[in-house]
Amino acid sequence: MFGLIKVMFNYAVEEEYISEQDNPVRKIKKLKEVKTIIISFNDEEVKKILDSCNGNTYSNIRDKLILMMLFDLGIRVSELTNLRPKNVKESHILIKGKGDKERFLYVSPILKRQIMKFNNAKKQRFSHKKEYELEEYFFLNQCGKQLSRSRINKILNEHAKIANVREEIRVSPHTCRHYFAHAQLRNGIDVYSLSRLMGHYDTSITSDDLRGLQDNSVLEKGIQSSPLSNL
Repeated sequence: MFGLIKVMFNYAVEEEYISEQDNPVRKIKKLKEVKTIIISFNDEEVKKILDSCNGNTYSNIRDKLILMMLFDLGIRVSELTNLRPKNVKESHILIKGKGDKERFLYVSPILKRQIMKFNNAKKQRFSHKKEYELEEYFFLNQCGKQLSRSRINKILNEHAKIANVREEIRVSPHTCRHYFAHAQLRNGIDVYSLSRLMGHYDTSITSDDLRGLQDNSVLEKGIQSSPLSNL
């Protein structure tokens, strides 16, 4: 029974319904805690998800940018919904994360092009409205209101279904963060820098996210770094 309760509260933290500090079971550990491998998207699935989001309507362009930010920035869904236009710059994005901690995220060239496209589409979509009629959030729904967490989850799930991702993948924005962490590690980033990008206050949290690094990738790294092969 305790295991079920702990899983429930840990899931609530993972999906950001409560903070880690508010987790009543965070300091309670079993005598032997089993570390499970978290299965994330692979590169081909991410490509298919992004490719499935085509079209030139405001919603199409917005949804593709949302998906790109989830995969390319490892941003939390709450950070995405609360993002303000003034904090999205040409070269970086200012994020206000958990506990009002601030951090900067890079804007890659591919992300920069989509942001410019989105800003133009947004301006055109709401050209008939006065500035005070729009809520002060970067991502807005069709009524000019803040986009909800549930809508972002729905956008991701819709396109993951079109992309036919594997059944064992739990499709959620948090799984996108796992993909981001794995991809960054494969590309050579160090754990400390990755922790900063993900907004973690402790590198051990990042290490937990890297637990799901697919075994094929680990094997490939093992082959490349084999002591005898490199004599």
